[in-house]
Amino acid sequence: MSRHFKIRTVFKYLAWIVLLLLLSIITIAWIASGTLMHPERRALQDYQLGWVRNPASLGMTVHTARCSNGKVPCLFTAPDGLAGPKARGKALRRQLENMNIPLSTYGETQGILVLLHGRRGRKEDLLPIAERFAAAGFKCVIPDLPAHGDSLIDKANFAMVPIERGIAENVLKDARAYFGENQAPAGIWGISMGGAFALRAASNSPHIWKAVVIVASFDSLEGVVLDKLAFLPQPLPALLGTSLEWMLRVRGGFELKKVQPKDWANNVTSPVLVVHGDRDQVIKLKRGKRLFDSLHSKEKAWLVVRGANHRNVLVIPTPLNARMGEWFIAHVR
Repeated sequence: MSRHFKIRTVFKYLAWIVLLLLLSIITIAWIASGTLMHPERRALQDYQLGWVRNPASLGMTVHTARCSNGKVPCLFTAPDGLAGPKARGKALRRQLENMNIPLSTYGETQGILVLLHGRRGRKEDLLPIAERFAAAGFKCVIPDLPAHGDSLIDKANFAMVPIERGIAENVLKDARAYFGENQAPAGIWGISMGGAFALRAASNSPHIWKAVVIVASFDSLEGVVLDKLAFLPQPLPALLGTSLEWMLRVRGGFELKKVQPKDWANNVTSPVLVVHGDRDQVIKLKRGKRLFDSLHSKEKAWLVVRGANHRNVLVIPTPLNARMGEWFIAHVR
């Protein structure tokens, strides 16, 4: 076999390897872009349907509606003075009392909170959170974010298009009308992707929100993606990141590099509490800390939940719920 033939054979195999690598990168980028824009929707669970049908079991009233001119499915919740607080509400009120936080009579409220779920979540997931905030003295409105739950919008754009940027303000307007409290002070709460929506809302309309709570969210969506690819040898992470960004644009999605909550945070002036688990591998602790450091708010607080990951940060046994309730009680008035 001649030397020339051997070199041609090597180059032939290298060309095939490069071609297969490029095809793999394109395939992965196609799948990832579809997952970002069209996440698999979680079905309503039987226990959640039970909550909606029997809200007194949560110590609340729950009303299902369509907000924002019928475009956004949402839940309106309020403490039920006749039913009284149930297990979660009683536990929260005990914690607040132990912190010397004055509480109103159960059923009385001092404001309205907008609650925003995370990626692949749905509005009913947050009913236990609404139950706790009801015990702290708040009514809530919980929308299905685009491409989640029962939303009629089939594509998620991470608060990058007008209908998504204004979703929190619109559902708050509807909640004020429903409850007959057009001047009720308001706060906003969001977890993970919902945290990005909350920051966007607080950035766009800082005068509306008396307080903000962000749980397990991020400074940069591109940064979260690159963190996921960091285990790969270079230059694969950069190639995959670039391919994903290109694919999102081709498929009519958003520009990955423009989803930068840390930039939106510069315009936030409301008091903000940022919470993150120190074992979060979905959105690393450094992402939450960078988001916190970017906030322009004169009053802000950083809370690390020890031993918590992305999925259990709200349920791990800590005084987190009381701390969030305290934040809203102090500022939403």
